[in-house]
Amino acid sequence: MQHLRLRAYIALRLTTHRLWQAAKTWPQPQDWLLAAGLTATLGLVALPVGLISHFLSPTVATVTWAEGLRLAGRVLLVPALVEEGFWRVLMLPHPTEMISDRKRWRLGLPMLGLFVVMHPFNAMTLYPSAFDTFTNPVFLLSATLLGLICTYTYWKSGSLWVVTAMHWLVVTVWLLFFGGYAALHL
Repeated sequence: MQHLRLRAYIALRLTTHRLWQAAKTWPQPQDWLLAAGLTATLGLVALPVGLISHFLSPTVATVTWAEGLRLAGRVLLVPALVEEGFWRVLMLPHPTEMISDRKRWRLGLPMLGLFVVMHPFNAMTLYPSAFDTFTNPVFLLSATLLGLICTYTYWKSGSLWVVTAMHWLVVTVWLLFFGGYAALHL
């Protein structure tokens, strides 16, 4: 019984350490530059693939400005902040944790896989109207690439805020300007 309490204590300390470190680490200018470069690269890959496959359609969502701002605010919380807080901050070692890059990737790649699989699982359970979207191979490729660049950026910056901004920007642009709003039946 004592070993279970010790494990729970260690898990709690690790969780609070990761959350605190990621929340208090404000991104430096080079972190924002890295994020901008990787997000632009994601766009250069995902846009042609999405347009050619007809997964993306360059259409503006039929929402008012107020609805668009509310949607952007909602996306900032869920999925951006919640998913990055869980999949990057809680599940991955913070840069202050002294482990090798090899071990980081051995932890990071399975978490990336789970991050991607979580989307179809979510569609099968909590959000059935998103099933066609969340199981689309182009969506899954885009989610994989987004998760990969967020993982790398998190390890370089140690900040929850920069990866949340990346995730938020990608999802918001997709919803409002590339058919995501209609695809998810929002």
